[in-house]
Amino acid sequence: MPDALPRAPEAAKRGRRAAPPGDRHIFFRHWLRRPLAIGAVLPSGNRVARAMARELSLERHGAVLELGGGTGALTRGLIAAGCPIDRLVVVEREAELADYLARRFAGLRVVCGDACDADALLAAAGIDKLATVVSSLPIKWFPRAAQRAVLDGCFARLGPGGRFVQLTNALASPIPAAELGLAGEEVARIWAHFLPVQIWRYRRHPAADGPC
Repeated sequence: MPDALPRAPEAAKRGRRAAPPGDRHIFFRHWLRRPLAIGAVLPSGNRVARAMARELSLERHGAVLELGGGTGALTRGLIAAGCPIDRLVVVEREAELADYLARRFAGLRVVCGDACDADALLAAAGIDKLATVVSSLPIKWFPRAAQRAVLDGCFARLGPGGRFVQLTNALASPIPAAELGLAGEEVARIWAHFLPVQIWRYRRHPAADGPC
């Protein structure tokens, strides 16, 4: 993809580069196209990002995986909270958003692909260990098989005690945790954009955990 977003015709005529759209403009435009695929109407705010960052287990070995990077509001919060950028890997399905993230955060590893293919994407990227997974995916609306594909691909690399942290506005667990062999709990509730946003933490039941 080009290094900069396309110039507006008026700016092109004047020989000047148009200012790139802001985060909200880009995010909202993608949401209008595919609302159930993008999730929240606006990107996560600073309070949400800080709350998600508190769930990181940086003492564990492996990469920190972010699913659904969007325009990078959560990414920025994770980095600001102390997550080294060279440990952070972001999966984003929309090519324009993936390109935007790579340009916005120098040194960030961005994988353009569908989180439902997490197992294959991580294998192709050479990632066999994950410290924590944080997700902004609208996973509540995924078919059960797609939910399982995302979670299995992540937990296979998280190992015993690993956390999968999910952002949602579902007011309840966005996935059927017990059915998928998980224990889940709401760990934070934050008012953002006039709606309550919840953060859920999931772990594998001990009996379902495989070897590290």
